[in-house]
Amino acid sequence: MEEKKFKTFDQQIEILKSRNLKFGSEETAINALKRYGYYSIINGYKDLYISEVDGKEIYKDGTTFEQIYSLYEMDKKICSAIVKTMLKVEDRLKTATAYVIAETFSEREEKYLIKKNYRQGKKIDNSDDYSIDALFRKLEKVRNDMRIPTIRHYKEKYDNIPPWILFKELSFGNIVNLIKLQKGPQKRKIISLIYGFPEPAIKSISQIYDLFMDSLFVFLDYRNRAAHGGRVYNFQTHSEFRYNPLIHSRLEISPEDYRLGIGKSGLSSMCTALIYYGGEELFLELAVDITIAIKSHCEIYPSDKDYLSKYFDLKLGE
Repeated sequence: MEEKKFKTFDQQIEILKSRNLKFGSEETAINALKRYGYYSIINGYKDLYISEVDGKEIYKDGTTFEQIYSLYEMDKKICSAIVKTMLKVEDRLKTATAYVIAETFSEREEKYLIKKNYRQGKKIDNSDDYSIDALFRKLEKVRNDMRIPTIRHYKEKYDNIPPWILFKELSFGNIVNLIKLQKGPQKRKIISLIYGFPEPAIKSISQIYDLFMDSLFVFLDYRNRAAHGGRVYNFQTHSEFRYNPLIHSRLEISPEDYRLGIGKSGLSSMCTALIYYGGEELFLELAVDITIAIKSHCEIYPSDKDYLSKYFDLKLGE
């Protein structure tokens, strides 16, 4: 395989021109490449605009750098919207989990930080540990971190860190794993607080429980992807939604459609799952932000509309 060698910004422009890419302003293009890099803009967003001719990538006639850069900017706006929404989801998860654990086991560390209160989870490969052991190591690290002002304050003044303080310092992934390791009664209480469904309904209607658990891991995948600058508009998460009328019927996705891979992941399914997180506030906020970002791009480049509608098509405001 040919080694990738360093190219100056001017050389990068010449390579793109040799592949039939047009420029409205080479100076503007160079400034964009200086700020965000060739790999992020071109390699991340070129797929829609290229054809392969004799084993070489050639840009379709009429494709401009500005069009690719506009798609890049559209995606970054979607990333920002996802991160903003997931911060709110994270806060709701932490608040509900801390409430249930304090109510069930006490706010005292010596009572709620006992492994037998939780499921042990899966055995960790090449280790004698289980998931709960790894999680408790993380909890222990946070509760002893005196660099965190609230942790230091509660240790020094009360000699105890209640769950609503400790859990605020956990990552999204940590709180998702903590919820996963809750036993049935506590997990149902957390779902009830967030979804607003009574606990008996959660116990008897598997679709409610399934949606909550599936959404946790889909949200986590999207949050991590967006926070680390990955492309999200056509991102298909590793985690998937099981077929669930609670979201798929809203999207008019039938079981037959689902078996063809429609609705297992994607922006539309992820956004729709937000409806159950305390009303439609989070859903509308994110869906509108995504819709505005896509429409802004498509107003300038209408030829991209059909392609983008495959990944997000809630038809808001139409």
